[in-house]
Amino acid sequence: MKAVILAAGLGTRLRPLTYFLPKPLVAVGGRPLIAYIIEWLRMNGVGEIAVVGYYMQEVLESYLSELYPDVVFFKSRKLLGTAGQLYYVREWAGGDMAVVNTDVLTNLDLRHPLELHRSAGALLTIVGQRYKASLRFGVLDTEGSALRAWREKPTIEYITSTGIYIISADVVKKLGEEYLDMNVLATSLMPRVAVYTAKEAYFYDVGTLEDLQSVVNVVVGDLKP
Repeated sequence: MKAVILAAGLGTRLRPLTYFLPKPLVAVGGRPLIAYIIEWLRMNGVGEIAVVGYYMQEVLESYLSELYPDVVFFKSRKLLGTAGQLYYVREWAGGDMAVVNTDVLTNLDLRHPLELHRSAGALLTIVGQRYKASLRFGVLDTEGSALRAWREKPTIEYITSTGIYIISADVVKKLGEEYLDMNVLATSLMPRVAVYTAKEAYFYDVGTLEDLQSVVNVVVGDLKP
C-alpha cells in the first residue's frame, strides 16, 4: 500500500512558529509532526510513502533526505488545495492509497477503512469520528410563527472528517493542475464515496498554537494500531 502525506500548506494558524520552518517540522514532544506520521504509516504496513511539499519545501526535503531517505518527496509549483495537491503525485500513484494531512496525530488502524473502501467499491473513503457539541442557547422548533418544540441547550452529535482518506489512484491520475479541495472532490465522486467512522482510535488535531499547547502533556508514544 502507498500513502501520501500532504505537507504543502503555509501553516498560518501556527505562526509565528511557521515563519521559521514548515508546519510538518513543528515539534510535539521534541519531535517533528511528520516523524510521528511516517512512523504511524509504517506501523500500518505502508510500504511506500510520498510527501508533497510547497511552503519552505527545500527545508522539508533536506530533513526527509537525511532521516527518511526512502520517503519520496514531490515539490509543488503552486498551492492547489487539499485534493488538488495530489496532482503532483499522479505518475507515482498506484492502487488504493492513504492520504493524510500533517496536522493530525492518531493510532488509527488503516486496515479497517481500507477494507470498507474495497468492499464498498468506493473511489474515496473518508475517515471520520463522532463529535458532540453542546449549544449555548435553547433551540426553538417552529412552524410559521407557532412553537412546536423547545430544546434547551441541546447536545448535537455529528461525524467530522479527520483529514485521513483512502483514495483510488485512478482518481488521482485524472487530476489537473488546478485548485481543488477535498470536500469538492468528494461531492463530485458521489455516490462512490464511503465514510469510515473510527471508534477505537484517538485523533489529536495539532493545526493551531492552542492545539499544540493542549497536547504538550499528552504521551503520543506508541502509535501502533
